[in-house]
Amino acid sequence: MTSNASYDRSTSGAQVAQDFHDQVKGRNVLITGVGPAGIGEATLMALAAQQPNLITVTGRSSEKVNESIAKAKAAYPDANIKPLIMDLSSMASVRKAAAEFLATPEPLDILINNAGVMAPPTRLVSADNIEIQFATNHVGHYLFTNLIMSKILAAAEKSTKGATRIINVSSFGHGANPIRFSDWNWEGGDVPDSEKGSVEQLQMFNESDHTFTKYTPYGAYGQSKTANVLYSVELTRRLYEKHGVLSLALHPGGIMTQLARHISQKELEYWETVLKDFIYWKNGDQGSSTTLVAALDPAFNSWTEEKGYYLDDCQLKAPIPWAVDPEAAQRLWKLSEEIVGEKFDF
Repeated sequence: MTSNASYDRSTSGAQVAQDFHDQVKGRNVLITGVGPAGIGEATLMALAAQQPNLITVTGRSSEKVNESIAKAKAAYPDANIKPLIMDLSSMASVRKAAAEFLATPEPLDILINNAGVMAPPTRLVSADNIEIQFATNHVGHYLFTNLIMSKILAAAEKSTKGATRIINVSSFGHGANPIRFSDWNWEGGDVPDSEKGSVEQLQMFNESDHTFTKYTPYGAYGQSKTANVLYSVELTRRLYEKHGVLSLALHPGGIMTQLARHISQKELEYWETVLKDFIYWKNGDQGSSTTLVAALDPAFNSWTEEKGYYLDDCQLKAPIPWAVDPEAAQRLWKLSEEIVGEKFDF
């Protein structure tokens, strides 16, 4: 249970951060995927108001990152905010950014893996020849987080167990597809029934191809969002008891941001009409609230597996079972090590 049972889909991130002021003041936070009008920016604004020691924000575009920093500094002139340019779809860029961050002196109390891309209509691949959603939403975050883990463990050594956190912003879209271990890169071909997605959820997204033999935008998105939750499962297994680091995942809600930049106007109209009774559309501030509950609520310090790994509308919620399968989580970790060409053991 969270500290505040009254938090819901309408709760603002600013309110959550204010309520947990003591969990922000004097601490160091890093947020990936910060840019104008996104939930990363809203998360930055909420945290900057509560006297953190340092907030590091990442993004692909220095112009957009600095625009968000300028907005936060205009509202909170004393806030210490630094940019870190990183393209999560590029392992070279991730490694460069990680090296730059490791060269700074501060430990890292809270990492918020917020950046993402959603549903390109055709299969796109990264510079490393990885399907772009899996590359950006999972592989980049996996590599970056593990490369900077020494900073996180250093913070945990001096903190209450469970207060040092790694937060992975997932989506209810994880229900569209499990990990396709037989074809994780969506190159095509049949997969076992256990690796096929949910026809019902794909239909909800207005996706017509339910053969699961080739790339579909929301199938691939769902796989990447399942990976976010599984990554939290495995991080917590490896880190919570040994180092006191907790990882949680969440669905932020329906928010129209740059995440949806690949979605056509026709699709947006479909979402806003056919899905209006299913999706509660949030503004950016509301969209940051569940992230901030996951990152700050001290009720999670004494975490148990029964509490779970996933939040929705600022409260704990059970995700689709394939997203918290411990065997799948360990298997994904090993696959991710193979993809990035490096083993991690903490």
